[in-house]
Amino acid sequence: MGTEPTGTTNSSAGSGGSGSRTARKRDSWHTTSPPPSAGANGTSGGDAGHDEPPDGREPATNGNSGVDGGKKQPLSASTTATTETMAQVLQSGKERSMVVALTGERRRETWSQKAEFLLAVIGFAVDLGNVWRFPYICYQNGGGAFLIPYCIMLLFGGLPLFYMELALGQFHRCGCLSIWKRICPVLKGVGYAICLIDIYMGMYYNTIIGWAVYYLFASFSSELPWTKCGNPWNTDACSPVTGRLNATLTSTTTAATTLLSTNAASTATGATALVASVLGNSTLATPFASTAHQLHYHHEHNLLTSTIPTMLSNFSSSTVAAVVSEVVGVVTEGPVLSSPAREFFERQVLEQYKSNGLDFMGPVKPSLALCVFGVFVLVYFSLWKGVRSAGKVVWVTALAPYVVLLILLARGVTLPGAAEGIRYYLTPQWNKLNNSRVWIDAASQIFFSLGPGFGTLLALSSYNKFNNNCYRDALLTSSINCLTSFLAGFVIFSVLGYMAQVQNKSIEEVGLEGPGLVFIVYPEAIAMMKGSVFWSIIFFLMLITLGLDSTFGGLEAMITALCDEYPRTIGRRRELFVLILLGLIYICALPTMTYGGVYLVNFLNVYGPGLAILFVVFVEAAGVFWFYGVDKFSSDIEQMLGKKPSLFWRICWKYISPTFLFCILIFSLLGYEDMLGEEYKYPEWSVAAGWTLTLSSVLCIPTYAIFKFLKTPGNCRERLILIFKPEPLIPTAIPGQLYTGTSV
Repeated sequence: MGTEPTGTTNSSAGSGGSGSRTARKRDSWHTTSPPPSAGANGTSGGDAGHDEPPDGREPATNGNSGVDGGKKQPLSASTTATTETMAQVLQSGKERSMVVALTGERRRETWSQKAEFLLAVIGFAVDLGNVWRFPYICYQNGGGAFLIPYCIMLLFGGLPLFYMELALGQFHRCGCLSIWKRICPVLKGVGYAICLIDIYMGMYYNTIIGWAVYYLFASFSSELPWTKCGNPWNTDACSPVTGRLNATLTSTTTAATTLLSTNAASTATGATALVASVLGNSTLATPFASTAHQLHYHHEHNLLTSTIPTMLSNFSSSTVAAVVSEVVGVVTEGPVLSSPAREFFERQVLEQYKSNGLDFMGPVKPSLALCVFGVFVLVYFSLWKGVRSAGKVVWVTALAPYVVLLILLARGVTLPGAAEGIRYYLTPQWNKLNNSRVWIDAASQIFFSLGPGFGTLLALSSYNKFNNNCYRDALLTSSINCLTSFLAGFVIFSVLGYMAQVQNKSIEEVGLEGPGLVFIVYPEAIAMMKGSVFWSIIFFLMLITLGLDSTFGGLEAMITALCDEYPRTIGRRRELFVLILLGLIYICALPTMTYGGVYLVNFLNVYGPGLAILFVVFVEAAGVFWFYGVDKFSSDIEQMLGKKPSLFWRICWKYISPTFLFCILIFSLLGYEDMLGEEYKYPEWSVAAGWTLTLSSVLCIPTYAIFKFLKTPGNCRERLILIFKPEPLIPTAIPGQLYTGTSV
């Protein structure tokens, strides 16, 4: 990777670092010239592209370190033949500073370019949720008015946590496990909880990418397979858009005729005749599935609640009740139709009709397992070399989605009905701001979109140069993430407006959230466009690249953490470790590739990271802001950037951000059943299994705390002091260079 710059140097190491950097505070790191013998040690040249992580232990010395009137002892040239850290400790009043010359045996890579880091962070934050969840959440919670709570939650909740993780990773130069011995050792269980959550995510998230891969290969045909019915997987209820319109209009006429011919008594009163005439003249444009489903449509709702009761106002209540009951009975016997796109997803890609849910999921679907295997292969060859390989891949996976989004936007806004869809997306409903649920949805969307707490931001920023401006990076990448969500809303709603016009429906009837939006609704819209094959290919390529970036980040967080924590057993064998890790995750993910795998995917999404990550991040924030301390954390940032964070950030870190997390956690716990959805009723045993899954990661925190307490020597009071006290820190250095700074 790229070479870490040497910074400002002095001609004399003994001067105590009197270069331009000494204008900063005494506790900031300063660079001096390497000793003349450093080159003989092999630390320049081939090792120049690496950086040294903090050791977290008291440094080994060469026997010359000590105190001599506040002057630094000259370093012995003979020590260059060893691989130990050389340090000199100075005593100046109550402050203890150290000088460290580091050799090249223990090395840490850095990003070869700043752009690679930014693309990696953007790629992780901008995921499938930006496309399939934000547009739905936005229009459901007040359209343009939703942007107010969204931006407020970004500023006071999401962005401070995002900035925190980037700064922590860059300063301490290690992953989510090793970092805790420098912050609050008793909370190291947070790191293990994060690793377990990342495994759960890898088990289902890659399967969703596999669905997109399946669609991509299916798109390479003269006609998209979900355009028409008549395929082997289609049922008799399958009907394309025009067929559904004709069938529905026919059903209204049939309903009117049936009403007139089956109830002579009602006909005599004239009540049923009036109702039948209304049905016969109506132009219902939706298939009838159930009474509850029916009443969601404004046309039918008006018929049954306004038009028909007004016509029947002169009849007795018993007659009205009998006629309305009869109308509902006949109407709900109409055809239950499904689109070719829905049947392709449910009956061809998933084949979920062969399963009855979690009780019987069926065997693994080979074609789907092969697609997911291909995803794991791509992930392996992107991560096996660390930032050297990942840094090259993100140029494609992070930039390609933006190219495709802009192309789809240009196509979408030219479709008939697109303006109506965008208007529906942006029109503010100010009264919604009085609903607390809107604010909670805004907070949840910000949190899960930016992704603090998954260990990814820590891992990615740990490969930065020490003086990189992580504050500016946090502002830039989080802003791009939110703007991408907003842009995706235009892409989605322009197409939904087009579909609503073609199908003569309201946008509410057309739209779905979640996987249904990108695997049913949008593909159906693409099938109606000219050049549908091209649009389908680029759309699913976009989904694949969006998903890959996020899975890169989650897995890299765990890999970095374990390599840093166990450098001799895992760190030296990274390529083999990544291979074994991905192989095990793939085997564990096989149940998500069965015929009932879609139910397990949703189940893992809710009970794997969905609830646990909120608690884990709350504990992480408490550990950093309350135990380690906002003042100390601010001083760390000052050492990197040359100035402390403003009062705004310190208040957010100490009070607002933890409150932000606590509120999301409580409301998520209260509404966890809504997170599972209503289409499938999960069995009772699965709920118990789900909470067990959630607790498996959450309990890592108290379990490790108990272990740490029992392992630490001393009496009870001494143990409590030690397990909360950060271990001494050796400053980050470049091989062969000297750094001075405050020992903590």
